[in-house]
Parts: sequence; C-alpha cells; structure tokens
Amino acid sequence: MADDGVGLRIVESIARGGLERGFEAVTIADEGMRLLIYLTEDTEKIVIVDAVDMGLAAGEYRLFKPEDVETEKRTTGLTTHEGDILRVLGLARELGFAVPPITILGIQPQSLGPGQDLSPALGERFDTYVRAAMEEIGRNG
Repeated sequence: MADDGVGLRIVESIARGGLERGFEAVTIADEGMRLLIYLTEDTEKIVIVDAVDMGLAAGEYRLFKPEDVETEKRTTGLTTHEGDILRVLGLARELGFAVPPITILGIQPQSLGPGQDLSPALGERFDTYVRAAMEEIGRNG
C-alpha cells in the first residue's frame, strides 16, 4: 500500500475528523467501477484523491480535470482490480452516465512498494493534502 494508499488515508481522515458537511467522503480503492454508483443527476461534484505518477518531486500534488490528461497506465483490461479511473470515466460517458464536474487531486508518490506507512515525503505533507481536498470540495464549479 505505502504511498499508493494516500487517497484512502485522506478520505478516512476527513470522515474521522467529522469534516463531511454537505458531502459524502467515500473510498473506492481498487474498485474503480464503484465510481459509477455516484454518477447520477444528484451528484453535484466529485473530487478524486489518489497517488498519481506525474514525474514530479515526491510529495508534490496537482489538481486537474480528467479531460486534461490521458492515461498511460498499462492494463490487461477493464477489471475491478486494475484501477484506471480515467478509463472508468470514459466508459461511463460512452454509456450515458451523468458525469458531474470532476477534479483529481493527484499526489506524486515516493514509494509504491509494500508497507503500511506513507513515505516521509507524503507523511510530512499529509495535512496539506487534506486541506487541498477540502478546499476543492468547497470550491464552486
């Protein structure tokens, strides 16, 4: 898990801290197809938080829209365990799902190896990521 679990940890931190006011914090983890449940007319906005290899320094993060990037992830097909959220969103659009505005908070991992703890580069900035996610959730449009 290591840095690959940073999104899950941020969602858990938001839920544990009682910060869910007017929104629902959910974990999708490696079940990207679960995102389809939330693609309804009732969903106003989605903020996805995940480790993303962007070629940045470890711990850096960026906010971007799915339509602004292309996946480079190599998968064997669309399964619940390969987790390519961009492909899931593409499929959802093709199938006519109501796709609300989506922002991705991508965090550059330092380590994707086995382990339970975040790397020092991400651990030291964890509160910054939680704040960035909350600010994006609160942003209109």
